Amino acid sequence: MSSSPPPVVRRRRSASLLAALAAAGALLVSPLLAASPATAAAASEITLESSDVAVGDTFSVTYSTDRPTATNWLAIYPESRPEPCDACGMAWAYAPGATGTVQLPTNDRAGNPLAAGNYRVEYLYNDGYSRVSEPATFTIAAEPGTGEPGEGPEVDPTKPIDLSVVQLNVWGKTTDATMLAEIGADLIFVEEAQSAAAAVARDLGFDYHSTGGSAGVISRYPIVDVGVVTTPGTQGGWTKAIVQVGDTQIAAYGGHLEYRYYATYLPRGYAGDVLGSGFPTEWRGWNKLSGPVTDVPQILAANEASGRPASAAALTADMANEREAGRLTIMGADMNEPSVLDWTETTANLYDHNGVVAPWQTSRILRDGGLVDAYRAVYPDPVSHPGFTWPADTPNVSVSQLAWAPEADERDRIDYIFFAPDDRLTLTGTRIVGPKGDIVRGARALPVSDEEIFTPQTLWTSDHKGLQSDFVICGEACQAAEPELGELVVGTPSITGTATVGAEVTAVTGEWTEGTAFSFQWLADGEAIAGATSATFSIPADFAGRALSVRVGGTLEGYVPAEVTSAAVTVTAAEEPGSDAPAVVLGSSSVVAGGSLKVSGAGFAAGAQLKLELRSTPVALGTVTASDAGAFSTTVTIPASVPAGAHTLVVILPDGTEVTAAVTVTAAPSAGADAGGDALAQTGGEILMPAVWAAVLALLVGAGLMVRRRMRQS
Repeated sequence: MSSSPPPVVRRRRSASLLAALAAAGALLVSPLLAASPATAAAASEITLESSDVAVGDTFSVTYSTDRPTATNWLAIYPESRPEPCDACGMAWAYAPGATGTVQLPTNDRAGNPLAAGNYRVEYLYNDGYSRVSEPATFTIAAEPGTGEPGEGPEVDPTKPIDLSVVQLNVWGKTTDATMLAEIGADLIFVEEAQSAAAAVARDLGFDYHSTGGSAGVISRYPIVDVGVVTTPGTQGGWTKAIVQVGDTQIAAYGGHLEYRYYATYLPRGYAGDVLGSGFPTEWRGWNKLSGPVTDVPQILAANEASGRPASAAALTADMANEREAGRLTIMGADMNEPSVLDWTETTANLYDHNGVVAPWQTSRILRDGGLVDAYRAVYPDPVSHPGFTWPADTPNVSVSQLAWAPEADERDRIDYIFFAPDDRLTLTGTRIVGPKGDIVRGARALPVSDEEIFTPQTLWTSDHKGLQSDFVICGEACQAAEPELGELVVGTPSITGTATVGAEVTAVTGEWTEGTAFSFQWLADGEAIAGATSATFSIPADFAGRALSVRVGGTLEGYVPAEVTSAAVTVTAAEEPGSDAPAVVLGSSSVVAGGSLKVSGAGFAAGAQLKLELRSTPVALGTVTASDAGAFSTTVTIPASVPAGAHTLVVILPDGTEVTAAVTVTAAPSAGADAGGDALAQTGGEILMPAVWAAVLALLVGAGLMVRRRMRQS
């Protein structure tokens, strides 16, 4: 999500009071300004020196009008912006008087050459955004290389080539190239980059493609051709670079999608600057709403209006053409939208989703277009691996600059790497990069899971976390040179442990070729269980009567990978709870806010991982592991922010079962109350006061006696 306001296109000239009065008088007396828009357009026009312009060229614009002012102006806009607007124009110049010719460079706001694509020149009135005439269109012809292409690293195309891909919103800052070097990036997608793409590429010694707008592509390997997929719903279009890696070409697309119409805020009770007719005016801006919006069709309609889904459709169409041409395709983007894989039934009551299950359109269109979400390909479970990338707990930045919905849990995964499957491209791993913490309800918070997050030593300067995915490329020469692989000796896997609800079972691989590395996938009735990919599995409560098995995969260099599935075992129900049913005992029926409370329990499964929460509004109090006897004892701290009143302490079992105990939270003593340390300080004051008054009285008496003596002497 863009976390800074749109950059100002140009500084408007301030006028003196006299000039303002003169302009107002002109408006009152000029009959020309009373003409209808149609008449005005007919009496004004612009013509271009040429409708075809090369990258980096300057061209002439001739204008004439019967509505002259000193501050009429000409500006370049991308064809994707149908109307003139602030912060979305490119190069501009004033066009004073009734006629004249102006030279316009084909540059962006930062002075960088515009990429190939379709543009128009707007003739606009008096420092504003109303048209003086109809616009004139032109095309910038395609031309490879906006940077100086380098030769790139030497590679042997007959060997597999490692390619590390990083996606990062750099928050409008010139990110330190040292950080990206520390991460180990070969192909980098940056957003909110502006001049940062060129600066980082220069410092790294990499090639790059950028129009000077939000999105850019930086590559260790040579960029041999460039372009832009211009489409509404993106901030400047998809920046497209053709990267040469060995004998393989990659069509790499960087994108930053529309940050407004941020519909993921609606269920959280915040406006997402949803504009346009047909939507409540309350949804405009970024303020808190009167309540959460949970009507899914309404939410999706607001999301559709962003243009992000349309931009995804344009991207998949262009990627399909590149695949037809024999290229690999990879995309990295800040999409400002969650994934259809993340807002599911399993997360409906997490992270302030407020029960909403949303089939977000943009990620669905990309998936339907044959693309793979690199993070979810490795970590399919959004509960164990939420993959949050925004907002990040950025060091040395105040929370007020990071939280846009300060009373909500606004965490989301909105940064992505997608790729199209291909025999030449293998995904070997992915991870989040950046600070470990998040921002939750306007405060810094620790991560909710133990998913891998790599934090560079270099100071992090973005309000997003980034994403890194590692690939191996094996092109035609590599595949032709691949030796014949041997056949693994495959063992017979089995399941040990008692297959009972709540119990933990373990996969035994059997005897395989020495050195084989194993992977696991647990199955229920033959179907893969999401996220169940370790050697052990804790059986949930709803698995009673189901057939449980495990699929073991084996890999070893020089051998063909193999998979084999164990025989199934039937899960039995747990014994009916009786006197040994789980129970929780509190050390006290009440606790002061900010104080400690002893919690103990018994009757739990041996070694069970238990979560402790305080409700009604859930407050995490930590975790505890049951002993071999199924018991635990721990002390928790009740946050000082918890309101006084009746609450419930909840112990959550691994299968989601909850055991509760009532507790009353009392308010912390106010400052100066007659208790604890304050009471001692106050009591001491009471002891000293009589002595003070006695001393004062003695002084007064002494003074009186002295005065009396002097009067007698006189």
